[in-house]
Amino acid sequence: MGKTFSDFDKFGLKPFADMLTSYLDVEWKWVDQSYVLSLNSEFGSGKTTFFEMWVNRLRESDSAFKVVYLNAWETDFQGDALLAIVSSLLDILRPSKESEPIKQTAGKLCKFGLSIGNDVVQKLTGVDLIKAGQYAESGGGIAKSEAGSACFELYEERRKLFEKLRILLSDLTREAARPILIIVDELDRCRPDYAIEFLETIKHIFDVKGLIFVIGVDKNQLASSAKALFGKELVFDEYYRKFAHRNVNLPVKSDPMTAQFCRKLVGEYLSDEALAKKKLFPYASIEKDRIENIAELCIAFSLNARQMHELFRTAAHVLSATEKSNRQMLWGWHVGTFFMTALSIKDHALYDQMGRREISLSEFTTFLKKSRLLEKGARYPLGWAGFLYLGAFSDQAVDKLEQEFQKLGVWDTSGREKGAFQDELNRLAKGFSHLEDIRPESVFSKIYQTLEGLRSFAEG
Repeated sequence: MGKTFSDFDKFGLKPFADMLTSYLDVEWKWVDQSYVLSLNSEFGSGKTTFFEMWVNRLRESDSAFKVVYLNAWETDFQGDALLAIVSSLLDILRPSKESEPIKQTAGKLCKFGLSIGNDVVQKLTGVDLIKAGQYAESGGGIAKSEAGSACFELYEERRKLFEKLRILLSDLTREAARPILIIVDELDRCRPDYAIEFLETIKHIFDVKGLIFVIGVDKNQLASSAKALFGKELVFDEYYRKFAHRNVNLPVKSDPMTAQFCRKLVGEYLSDEALAKKKLFPYASIEKDRIENIAELCIAFSLNARQMHELFRTAAHVLSATEKSNRQMLWGWHVGTFFMTALSIKDHALYDQMGRREISLSEFTTFLKKSRLLEKGARYPLGWAGFLYLGAFSDQAVDKLEQEFQKLGVWDTSGREKGAFQDELNRLAKGFSHLEDIRPESVFSKIYQTLEGLRSFAEG
């Protein structure tokens, strides 16, 4: 059956899906041709998973739509957007009297190589593939007038076929009991020319009342594709407006949703039950505070769904063992593993600097000034600052560390007793060591060595 909202909705997107369904059920009726909604979200944010859950919900319920799902990237290698869309429509028409004429008409267009793609190529290169093909087949022997006449006749045949296909599609949707919802996924992963061809095909061939398109895209990536074809001066938002009636963002980047997703992954990867299924044992139990720490890291690093899965896969590998042990990992090493893993995902150069101890105290302070972990309103900026400095610079003098804390605005000496800062560090150091008054040595560097050992083995 595939993924459903009841068993796979880590972001809590079911209410959004229902709102989107209700919105489309009203909105498509207000346009004279097809209705196109662009669902925008970055790579790896969970668009495909959302589409799968939504499609299953629509098909299982008494939906107002007949639903078609199309992965554009899987049709990219075939290079014909027209046939990709028609083929998807035929899947829900079989067996049907309407399917055969549509199939035959689209087949003729394919046979002649007369898709929208020829227009795009000609616009970009000045070469008309149809004329070039005709010339090549004749061995270059067609007289100019004959060639011109043949091209004109071919163009007319093409135009008539396109018009016939539009009429057939109009008849299909007019007679259908329900509008047809075509969900197009991963268009932004396609080759630039194919992505644009796909949009042009939707606009010019399938602009038919009763067809509803929802296109899942990373708009920034799609904009790059369009500019690669039409030039960097292209105003993409204006260009895209001629295709999409409405732009909607998949609501997965809010802090509460990121935290919710993260908490779900804790159960999926690090709970005793999850590890037991893999015959593994945890080095450390997952306390509530640790879960919140991990969620804060995911928010601070702005990790998307795919990146969070990578974070937990890697951390679970490091934080589990094949045999049960009486040794318990202290929370500092636990959270430190998540911090270094998240850093490797978002800023690998800085991760290397940290792991090799090639970053200066002032450079690290500059990094932390930009971190959301220490921003105004954060849950415990002083605790995070102490944890991070101890993990990276435990060998630094106390007075130097205190100066960096003051630069960050997380420590004020006024009203503090002498030695208060040292006491604060000693308290936080217990997350790394049981020994009193002894700060840990190169925690992040040691975690780095473990992660790189895992990476080297995987790459080898």
